[in-house]
Formats: sequence, structure tokens, C-alpha cells
Amino acid sequence: MISRLTVLAVLLVLAANVAARAGPVNDFIKAQFKEPVSVQSLTTTGEVGRLCAEVLGRPYPYSTIQYWGNSDRNVWVLAAQGKHGLIIAGFAVEDARILNAAVLADREQRGRPIRSRRFLQQFQGIGLRRKGKLTGRIDAITGATISSTAMKKMAILALHLDALCRSECEGTSKGQ
Repeated sequence: MISRLTVLAVLLVLAANVAARAGPVNDFIKAQFKEPVSVQSLTTTGEVGRLCAEVLGRPYPYSTIQYWGNSDRNVWVLAAQGKHGLIIAGFAVEDARILNAAVLADREQRGRPIRSRRFLQQFQGIGLRRKGKLTGRIDAITGATISSTAMKKMAILALHLDALCRSECEGTSKGQ
């Protein structure tokens, strides 16, 4: 039988992990908006699930994708498999282009350079071509190819999801 103290200890560890993840996410979101925005989510089933699997090359690791937005800009917090675990990244998208990208959490040992400003600046201003490729070139980091590729795939996914949400919102507002 599990003691109440053990259950309490496990809950405290889980709460600490959630709080640690929330910090960088909240900081990134606050930096992208002048006014507070509310969180929204997409379930990774149906069309969204197929899109995630197509872009990432595997099913999305969580059952929902969270994003924050207003009429002009959306911020997507996405996850993709790196070499040593999941990489959590944030992408601010406006007018079908990435405004800002950040690595919010990772366990990469050799992929730490994906956090560098030089690498992340490559994503600024990037959009999608018709065949789902990025409009600009993203140079991978030597020795961190898997991490670099994961970031590139998440950028593509953020742009696709943003376009999908914007088209659904326009369709909903036109139908009313």
C-alpha cells in the first residue's frame, strides 16, 4: 500500500516539473503580446493529427497542441523528438511568417546550440512555399543535426497549423 506521504511527494515533484516548464513558456508568450491573451488548444486527431504525423514523421507526442493568439498573431508551443528527448519550442507567427522562435525546454546534450540567437534568427521572416517547404534556408548545426531538424519541422508545423486555424476562423466568421 502506498503511503500518503509518498503520494504527496510524487505530486510535489510533478507540480515542480509543471511549474518549471510554465516559466519559459509564459515568458515567451508575454514577450510576444502587449496585452494578455488566453490559451487555446487543438486536439491532435483527425486533420491536425495527420498534419502533425506528416510534418514530424511520427505522431504528435501529446493529445493537444496549445497556442495563444489575437487577430494578428498566434504563438504556438510545439514539441518534437530530439536525440535525447523532447524539444519544446515556441513560434510566434504573423501574416504567415515566423516573427520569433525560441527553445523553451530540451534535454539535448549536443543540441544546445539550437538555443543560440544565431541559429534561432534564421527562422525570422520565414514562411511556407506551396509544397510545404520553408521559404528560406535553415542551416543545421554540425553535431546537432537531429535537434536542428526537429526545430525546422516544428517551424513548418507552426506555419501549417496557423494557416489551418486562420482559414477555419475565416470560414466560421463568414458563415455567421
